[in-house]
Amino acid sequence: MHKALLLVDLQHDFLNRPGLLPGLRDLVGPIVSVLSHARSSGMSVVHVRTRVQASGDDRMPHWQLGELWECVAGTVGEQVPQEFSALAGEPVFHKQYYSGFGNPGLDDWLRGAGVEELWVAGVYTHGCVRATVMDAYERGYRVTVVDDGVASNDPLHGRISRDYLDGRAADFATSEELLPGAPIEDVHCNPDQPGQEVVRVRRSVACDIHAAVENARDTGARWCRQSLSSRRDILARFYDELGSAESQLVEMMIHQLGKPRRDAVDEMSRALGHLDAALELDEREVIDAGATVFYRPHGAVAVVSPWNNPVAIPVGKLAAALLLGNSVVWKPAFQADTISRCLLSLLLDSGLPDGLVQLVNGGPGEVGELVGHADIAAVSLTGPEPAGRAVAAICAQSGKPLQAELGGNNALLVMADADLPAQVETWARQAFGFAGQRCTAIRRFVVQRSILADFESLMVDAVQGLQVGEPSLANCDVGPLISAVQLDRVAAAVDSAIGRGARLLVGQERVAAPGHYYLPTLLAELAADDPLVQEELFGPVAIVQVAEDFEQGLALVNGVRQGLLAGIATSSAALYEDFVERVEAGIAIDGQGMRIHPAAPFGGRKASQIGPPEHGVWDRQFFSKVQARYRSEPQ
Repeated sequence: MHKALLLVDLQHDFLNRPGLLPGLRDLVGPIVSVLSHARSSGMSVVHVRTRVQASGDDRMPHWQLGELWECVAGTVGEQVPQEFSALAGEPVFHKQYYSGFGNPGLDDWLRGAGVEELWVAGVYTHGCVRATVMDAYERGYRVTVVDDGVASNDPLHGRISRDYLDGRAADFATSEELLPGAPIEDVHCNPDQPGQEVVRVRRSVACDIHAAVENARDTGARWCRQSLSSRRDILARFYDELGSAESQLVEMMIHQLGKPRRDAVDEMSRALGHLDAALELDEREVIDAGATVFYRPHGAVAVVSPWNNPVAIPVGKLAAALLLGNSVVWKPAFQADTISRCLLSLLLDSGLPDGLVQLVNGGPGEVGELVGHADIAAVSLTGPEPAGRAVAAICAQSGKPLQAELGGNNALLVMADADLPAQVETWARQAFGFAGQRCTAIRRFVVQRSILADFESLMVDAVQGLQVGEPSLANCDVGPLISAVQLDRVAAAVDSAIGRGARLLVGQERVAAPGHYYLPTLLAELAADDPLVQEELFGPVAIVQVAEDFEQGLALVNGVRQGLLAGIATSSAALYEDFVERVEAGIAIDGQGMRIHPAAPFGGRKASQIGPPEHGVWDRQFFSKVQARYRSEPQ
């Protein structure tokens, strides 16, 4: 049976749309592996791409109505990344609509080549991939979709499409399942020295994940029967072990993630604070004579943690989950693999039973395998919004509790009575520290028009005064971006915004250094619905928006889909109170700087949060199920 690999719409315009999950970095490895196999084994390789004419007359009707111009013939957006380029002799078929079979030449070529089975990879799972698979099925082809080689910018719709197609019109298999003996590895280099490899980790396959869940479940059955005091004793020893390892972990964050030293030191302080708060949790609460609330463990829970806070976030989640009697299957970001293994080692040195915390690796596909496992009772995730929406779709199918902190597009409202000279340096660090790679970064400054000129002048000076460079230095404010992919993404987003008419105040420059450095960039005069205003870029870029008065300013602050953090800079107590009552954010600040308290709830509103917030007593709400017990007093 002759096979063909069909690559669908792997073009810059589609791959660069916000919210793509998995992202391009996660797609490249699996698709390149399958593509290399196809070429070396004699499979046909066929490319299907969208192309519209420069006139735009052949665009899909909804593109025309929405004034969407993508994949226009001759533009960069129509092209594909070099890794996916067609070799000589590999046919390329163009289409205007969804299905590759909308071009009749595709079916004619496949029939002529004797193809009976298709492997399909590309974007989007819910759109062109789905339509192409359904048409291939109707035409009698046997279809296998490369599960880790497809992506969607609508993860919920993508997951539903995947589940519908699997077992009907197609089978889904990962690249590793299709290519036995060729494990997928994630590789990460020092962001300051890109040629220096610091992490190489093999992605877990389905059987690895299932074994981890079963081991955690079995070990957890014994752990939950231990007394709360014995569990607390182990975590108290972990507190001491973590404190002793502070300098080691700080150096790892600097070297592996490019995190500036002062930010890494601050993270260690927060990690210890989260752990201290978790140690205060109790598993019972007396609400009246004879009426007690008990907080019982779920069982095996999944924890998914990000690379940008690789110590504080997982420590807070793991400590609360374990103290309350759960076992954990933990999927950290691969960039922080060595740090994660160090934390697990410290837990074991503290007396934690071996097997109670299981580590698994991988990307969105592996996360889906983990959270969809029948024996995972609850899921706690910190990550980008598309990841949270995809996981929410899986959890909804079985009613699993989900705690998801999904980032923010945070704004500071600067009123005319704000003390600009005293505060702009603080605001610059809040926006651009750690190259903007934190969910609490200020990404939008909403400034009252009467002080706009003064604000821009002072802020440009403050931004230019930030120390950009080697993250190990004590005075470093802005280190490198995490990867070349993210650097390219940030630079392209800024260039595109300027092409749409944004006014550059400062920045828009790659630093001539080995690392992934981009100068802090401040832009103005973007429309409120501009993609750079509406989406979290996660880089050293901030936007200035203009408001005539408080009411318009508040509307702009609230005028995005996210709602994690927002602040107001004003000397008026009345305006501050009005702002915090009406702002749509889970965290409100006053413009004087911020210190996120480790025992306070950390979470947002709208698209920034699913389920209860993280940390403190709020973790008890998530990592346990409550039971009210009543017992009559003896007569």
